[in-house]
Amino acid sequence: MNKKFSTLLAGAALVAAVSANAQNLADVKDGVALDINKSAQALPTYDKDTKGGLYQLRDANDQILMMKEVNGEYSLVAMSANDKDFVLKNTLWCVTTQPYSQGQAVKFDFMNKGTGMMLDIAMGDDLKSADGKKGYWWKPIIGGEISGWAFSSVLNKLEKNVPLYSHFSTDSVIGLLNDNGTIKVAKYALNDVKVDPTAATDVTDLSNLSTEAKNTFSGFTLYQAEDIVLDADQLNKIFDLQDADAGVKLNFSPDVKGTSLKNPFNEKEFIAESTGDNKYYDVNASSTATLTNGEWLYVTRKNDDNKDTYLKVDTAYTNETGAKFLAYGWTGPSKTQEAIDRLGDLQDQHKFLFVYSPSKDELKIYVKKITWRGDDDKVKYWKEIYQKTDNQRNNWRVSLQDLIKDETRILTVDYSKQNTTIKLGYGGCEADQSKTSVKDGVYYIMNKKGEYLASPIYENGVIRWTTVNADEQNVAHMPAYQWVVLKTNAKDQNNLSSVTATNREFDDAKGTFSLYKNADTEYVYTKSNVELTQDGVSSKFTVAAKSDLRFVEVPAEAVSDSLLGYKNLTNDELKVNKYTFNYWHPYATDKYIAKSSKDSTLTVNVGVSAFNVDTAKRSANSSVYAVEKFGFKVEKEHQDRIKGLKQLYRTAYVVKLNGIGLAINKEDKFNVPTHNDYRTTGENEEVTPFFFKENNEIKETGKCYYAILSTEKDPKDVNDVHYSISDDNKAGVSDYDGSATLKSQVLKESRTSAFAIEPDETPLYRRFNSLELEGNEGDKADTLRFIEKYRKEYLQVENNKNFMNGDIDFLGIYTPDKTEDGLSFIVDTAWVNRGAGNIKPQYLISIDRNDFEGTPGVACTYTHNHYDNEGNKVDAAHCSHATPAIAGFERGKYLINFHDFALKHDKTNTSDAKKDAAYMWKKYDRAGFVEAVRVADTLFILRDEFKNLKNEEITIEALNKAEEAAWAAAKKAGVSKDNFVSYKYVLSGDNHKYVTWSMRFVDRNAAANEVEADRSFLFESMQADGLDIAPTKAAWLKMQNGCLVLSDKDDSKFDETATGGDDALIFNVEQGDDIATDNETIDAVEGVSITTDNGTVTIQGAAGKSVVISNILGKVVAETVLTSDNATIAVPAGIVAVAVDGEEAVKVVVK
Repeated sequence: MNKKFSTLLAGAALVAAVSANAQNLADVKDGVALDINKSAQALPTYDKDTKGGLYQLRDANDQILMMKEVNGEYSLVAMSANDKDFVLKNTLWCVTTQPYSQGQAVKFDFMNKGTGMMLDIAMGDDLKSADGKKGYWWKPIIGGEISGWAFSSVLNKLEKNVPLYSHFSTDSVIGLLNDNGTIKVAKYALNDVKVDPTAATDVTDLSNLSTEAKNTFSGFTLYQAEDIVLDADQLNKIFDLQDADAGVKLNFSPDVKGTSLKNPFNEKEFIAESTGDNKYYDVNASSTATLTNGEWLYVTRKNDDNKDTYLKVDTAYTNETGAKFLAYGWTGPSKTQEAIDRLGDLQDQHKFLFVYSPSKDELKIYVKKITWRGDDDKVKYWKEIYQKTDNQRNNWRVSLQDLIKDETRILTVDYSKQNTTIKLGYGGCEADQSKTSVKDGVYYIMNKKGEYLASPIYENGVIRWTTVNADEQNVAHMPAYQWVVLKTNAKDQNNLSSVTATNREFDDAKGTFSLYKNADTEYVYTKSNVELTQDGVSSKFTVAAKSDLRFVEVPAEAVSDSLLGYKNLTNDELKVNKYTFNYWHPYATDKYIAKSSKDSTLTVNVGVSAFNVDTAKRSANSSVYAVEKFGFKVEKEHQDRIKGLKQLYRTAYVVKLNGIGLAINKEDKFNVPTHNDYRTTGENEEVTPFFFKENNEIKETGKCYYAILSTEKDPKDVNDVHYSISDDNKAGVSDYDGSATLKSQVLKESRTSAFAIEPDETPLYRRFNSLELEGNEGDKADTLRFIEKYRKEYLQVENNKNFMNGDIDFLGIYTPDKTEDGLSFIVDTAWVNRGAGNIKPQYLISIDRNDFEGTPGVACTYTHNHYDNEGNKVDAAHCSHATPAIAGFERGKYLINFHDFALKHDKTNTSDAKKDAAYMWKKYDRAGFVEAVRVADTLFILRDEFKNLKNEEITIEALNKAEEAAWAAAKKAGVSKDNFVSYKYVLSGDNHKYVTWSMRFVDRNAAANEVEADRSFLFESMQADGLDIAPTKAAWLKMQNGCLVLSDKDDSKFDETATGGDDALIFNVEQGDDIATDNETIDAVEGVSITTDNGTVTIQGAAGKSVVISNILGKVVAETVLTSDNATIAVPAGIVAVAVDGEEAVKVVVK
């Protein structure tokens, strides 16, 4: 090139300053040997000249102490510099000392340059205790309370091969040992620590410790690190201090001065670029050699047009006269070529070698070749110079040339001298103030866009950034959007520990975050990419370095909810309910899954179907619960660290319509075949059990909607089957056909149909709590008449001799003219406000009531000590002289199903029980009245020995003893428990009973109307298909050849009965003649009227007359002589009987 550079200096000045500089080619030398093999040296002293450097700790086997970082997790290891996992920056330590104090040795502290972490170790109290695992070695956890290390006892001549240990008490220490490359620590009494620097190599293998070991801990020596040749990544990032594209400026001391010539290494930021060239000229061997590590680099920067240019040592000089100094130049692009394509024959003059001394943060920079034109070269064109190898020299150094002392300096090259100190800017240590952590807990991980790190339903475990519409989704209900976050160092006292985040639902998805936070922001970030692993493999998703993140705590109630994320239905709920599936759509909220009226397909368009839902069996013999664990496996250690954290559980469900399972046809349409066997024939395929997984919660209503997901079954153990979400399909509503068909759709489709799954609230059974229809508000006992819907006949005690048998009081049915007296029955609750009683109320129906209030006990009146009949010391109320209280009860004739009484036991052949015709009509069971006593949840049918007794002569204890005696006698006679006719019936529970009755609505959709004509019902007794609620087969009152009987529960189907296919009787009710509604005026005695209000009875026109008011049990609640013609008396709510002047009582209802 013939381009010339000039300075502001006169040529004469240059000549004067550098008269000794060679000008002729013969005097120009190759550079001295590359100084690239400087080995590590033990640091001799720690003083003002060596303070602030970066040093290595090496053991006697030349292994170097390194703080290893993997996804933000730190551990201590030892390895050689040529190990494949060796990371130079993580072996460099800043050293600080605490001076001698009160006789204690110097304390050393070490900060790791690469990680910014101190060499401090967490040690639990259990290990610190006197009896805590003596001689036990463990891998240390970085980031704790143990620091301040004993090392060299003197500073002016550092000791070699000495242990690193720290006091955690006055006489106990913890120290480091290199166990085959893994650093371990143990606690020892100080007096037991053995130190022999000359024998430091005899403890390096814990598996083979010599009993004669002369060292308790490994010995270490402080070293200056060996020089390295930097690669482009190390130089550009300055060992990860900055991003690779940030640009580098080197510090020169001294630097150029007093000239317009700039220093190309710090005028602007440059970027190093790989050349792929690792060959160099070995001056000593006069041959080409290969660099062991590193390579020559290009130095590039952008020009004003934002194009790459490449630095070179030019063939031109900095001046025209006097001593010659090679200048620097930049090769840029041409109109037709990029810069890299224009390096040509001067390519090696663009290549620089950066040799770095880590401990001093100093650089030596070499250029691979220079081209020199001597004064004696007589050539016409420059290319004749740089094409001749004779004009090339190797291995010159970037050098500072002093032209006028302290006034003018330029940057050039020299064959041997650098004449300046060049710093990379990696020296010294400062604690990373931005390092941070989060406490153990359950979090959402969000980015700056507000997206959640999560696995939406359509990804089924694959993690991604996911957008959430808070008006339509509640992530607190969605464990796939939540992460269990635990500190790597559970004892982290400095809030610096990295954290491991595990997805709460898909626990194979996890990653480790080493977090940083700048002071002026709410966001945290990571300095390197976080690779999320799944199934132990990295990775299907990467959280990019420098991403702005937020860790937001999940509400405590969600953390402690073990049933989070999935619809959970209890066994009790499943027994009593059918369920509807309400489709969520922003423009229509009244669409349900329903069987089409045209065919067997399911649609979401017109109508609503109520489905049976049951748990999917997980064992062949039902030996395991249907619910099963999923997601993050919560152990006690996790619960100790995260308050309230619960294991998650979910259940797979089977869906049927009227007992028929669902199927999917070849068009992917859900359908309900006419028979279960048809689910797997023809074009159909049987559906799997489903998971109901929450996808939406509408903020405005709080209503949750669930995706219907197919499952896969793991049948390896038939007695412990596990279900998981199938990757194949889900139930979805077809938007491209007018019927809105329910179809099997591909799970991976991002659009997911969701349904509110709720009990079908269409009533199944009648509850007698309507003031308008039954004249009685609430569930108090009522007096009602039962009238057959079509023939208008009333239930009554059977009076047709053709259907009577002895003194058995059968239930019969008559026209009104034949039932002028006693039309009403007392109807009282047996099982209503408990269990499924709100869905299927069960009632006791009775006549001829003679209730007993009971008698109070009388305590012993003697003043001596009190004893019972067995001699036990008791109080006065229980003394043998006391009169025991007799409990009250309700007594009457109760309507029962005589099925049990139709069993006659043949004692000679007890296994052959046969029907007793006395209680039957042909093959049918009959219903009738038996005298019985009710106490709380028990009904005792009175045996013969009790029937003629007065109420006060009957005790519950006696009734129980009679039952026990009857069973003992039957058992002795060979009667089985199943064939024994018990006279004691437990009224509690949702199951059908022979002594209670439930009123099954015929048209449940119309029954929601409070209109008597719409609330017709069947009298339901026992079921035959295992369903306590709404059985498809059961016994109902029916007419058989004129006789009132119960249908055969094994043959009688509700669908046929309710639609007239069977002659079961349909009933309505009327208020009883002898009961009035509140606020209705009743004529009691001539000239006297009675009205009721809330808690009161008002009697008019009865001044001077006596009044007795009793409750339904016969207990007098008020008795007085009226002094006014408008008297109001306070009484308890319920049915009461009001008798004026001894006349017949009138029953009224008091609210």
